[in-house]
Amino acid sequence: MVTAVALGMITPGIAHAAPPANDDFDTATVIGALPYAVEQDTTESTKALDDPAGCNGYSVPASSWYRYTATEDGLLRLKTEGSDRDLNVATFTGGRGDLKAVWNSFYDGCTTERDTPLTFPVKAGTTYHFMVSGTNSPGGQVKLALDRISRLPGDDLAGAEPVTTLPFSAPQPDYTRASRERNEPNAGGCASSSAPSVWYAYTPTRNHSVLLHVEGWGSGPTAAVYEGTSIDDLTLVGCEGPQYGNGKSVAVIAGRTYYVQWSGGGYYSYPSTLELTETEPLRTSVHTGYDHERSVFETIGFSLDHTNDHDDPVTTEWDFGDGTTAPPSTETGKSHRYAADGVYTVTVRSKAGDGRTATDTTTVTVKTHDVGISKFTVPTAARAGEQKQISVQVSNTRYQEKVTTTLYRSGPDGWQEVGTLTIDVPAHPTRKVKFPFAYTFTPQDAAAGKVSFRAVVEPQLSYPVRDSVPGDNEVISIATTVKPALVSAAAVAN
Repeated sequence: MVTAVALGMITPGIAHAAPPANDDFDTATVIGALPYAVEQDTTESTKALDDPAGCNGYSVPASSWYRYTATEDGLLRLKTEGSDRDLNVATFTGGRGDLKAVWNSFYDGCTTERDTPLTFPVKAGTTYHFMVSGTNSPGGQVKLALDRISRLPGDDLAGAEPVTTLPFSAPQPDYTRASRERNEPNAGGCASSSAPSVWYAYTPTRNHSVLLHVEGWGSGPTAAVYEGTSIDDLTLVGCEGPQYGNGKSVAVIAGRTYYVQWSGGGYYSYPSTLELTETEPLRTSVHTGYDHERSVFETIGFSLDHTNDHDDPVTTEWDFGDGTTAPPSTETGKSHRYAADGVYTVTVRSKAGDGRTATDTTTVTVKTHDVGISKFTVPTAARAGEQKQISVQVSNTRYQEKVTTTLYRSGPDGWQEVGTLTIDVPAHPTRKVKFPFAYTFTPQDAAAGKVSFRAVVEPQLSYPVRDSVPGDNEVISIATTVKPALVSAAAVAN
């Protein structure tokens, strides 16, 4: 044993660098006066069994610690710019075994990139602990700086910047200099519940509507309008983000203060501009899509177009001009059938979600044109060479019409025209107008043994007006039996 000990004493040892002095939570480097800056080699840092998870809940391979006790309320900014690698930096309050991560809002409270600063609110007398690690390996050459940073104007509701006139616009602020108040609302889910924000206050001098619009795209900030008097009693009026695009119109009442929360930020957000303008009037247009006369047999479709509705549902009441109305609805179309001919004024009264109203009218002319075949008389039998009368009786109960009736006969190649008559047909509740035709039966008819007739009536109407019930404008007769011509006695003798 003695020899072994002696050998051990003369055997050269393997050199190991010591972990940094702030390797453990209990030996954290104390940050005193601000501003503070340090450069430290944390390559040999280790991981304690009770080290918490790092930024975004990732387990860290090793850690070094710093702590700072705030002397006043405000914002702190921690930078690791200039370090030799990306770092996982997380901020905590509390004590060992009971550490609580500082609220994480985009840039704030946590980072995994050396060029991304941490900005987070602090309370006087509270101690903040900073755990620093490499993202995939222990520490490295760390540069760390901590300093106070002034808040943006309007960072909290009580200090909201006043908006005195419209239109108003503001460029996207530096959200790393903004925070989020305790109990601050998140616009009913429109905005992130952790995003920093700035506030604006608008007190209108008259009742009107304000258009809230974020000019930008992608994952930029979100704007929301609230009513209330404190952060704890705000009521959401409406919200808008760049992904929506058309703005949100809200009604405001004279003398009442409205608060605009512009929240967002983050490394991947896109620049945007907040705009407040007076909303243009709502405009509503009703149309049928056709200008021609309609009939009582027709169900007429009406459609609506709204302008300046800003994607909000618009409620519309309908008056069809014949004593019939439709209750308010958000439908953009209605159908209606009139019981009598006439000229009707259709009126729509629309109301947007913010209370703006609009009215529009359109005129519908209902004039029903309807002629029909009431009787079609053809001979039951005939012989080749005989001429017989065929008549078509036409009824017309509404308006005098010029009517063309065409008579056809059946043949081996289909229907063949026999003749056409055009007659003025007056309107009468019971009287019929007769269209007389004469037809001479042919040997070909006799060879076939029978022939059918087809009558077609058409009122002479200008397109696109047409007969309202075309189903009674055409009739095909029962076939007429056709026999060969009689042969005279003299012809037989010869």
